[in-house]
Amino acid sequence: MIIDFHTHCFPDSLAPRAMSKLSQNSGMPYYHDGTLKGLKESVRKAGIDMCVVLPIATKPQQTRTINRWALSVMDENKDIICFGTIHPEFDEWQQEIEWLKMHGFKGIKFHPDYQDFFVDDKKMYPIYDAIFQNNMIILFHSGVDPAYEPPYHCTPKRLKKVLKDFPNAKIVAAHMGGYRFFEETLEYLIGEDVYLDTSFFFGEVDIQKPEEIFRKHGIEKILFATDSPWKDQKKEVEYVKKLKLTSDEVEMIFGKNAQELLKLEVHHM
Repeated sequence: MIIDFHTHCFPDSLAPRAMSKLSQNSGMPYYHDGTLKGLKESVRKAGIDMCVVLPIATKPQQTRTINRWALSVMDENKDIICFGTIHPEFDEWQQEIEWLKMHGFKGIKFHPDYQDFFVDDKKMYPIYDAIFQNNMIILFHSGVDPAYEPPYHCTPKRLKKVLKDFPNAKIVAAHMGGYRFFEETLEYLIGEDVYLDTSFFFGEVDIQKPEEIFRKHGIEKILFATDSPWKDQKKEVEYVKKLKLTSDEVEMIFGKNAQELLKLEVHHM
């Protein structure tokens, strides 16, 4: 079973404008049109069984609208899991976290650059705490976002502080702990109690033996992820298949780790 832990799509009416703007700002090409249909077609071609969609509210007033849309996507697609979104300046974040939990959301994604906060800012801690108290996952965009200039709001060093302040919390650091911050990932995150997703790692980082990095961190905390539509899902699957990993390790990275983290029941498969 293959689960892509990091994907994106938008409502059909928004997708063309969103993809054009994001691609222009980041200077990155895209590999499907940003619609749900485009994502599902990409998933099918890549032989992926399930994917996690990670929406982001870039304005407080978007929070509820995006979460209701995400719920409708899950209701209509049993092979898609959506995380929720909370904008830090959304006044009713407590009620929204409760709503997300009640409706079966597994976690919440934050993008500290888009949402303009530093990951280790103590003003965020009540929000984090409420999410963890509801036994939900937090996934952070970590490292560089090509659309933004420094300072970057979630670096491995800053994230390490959050791990220390929330021991045993379920945290995922996207982009192997920090896009274009991999040396800092090696220093601050490898071996820590944090899940790392593989989006924007393969072919982006000059690591001769990624297998050794995975094992040093703990294979059980590596999650296959692509950041589709910004990467070709089929090529990312092929990268993993070419690594010198055991069949058990491949199975864990491709889906078993995600299945356990998300507490997926067998009938989802």
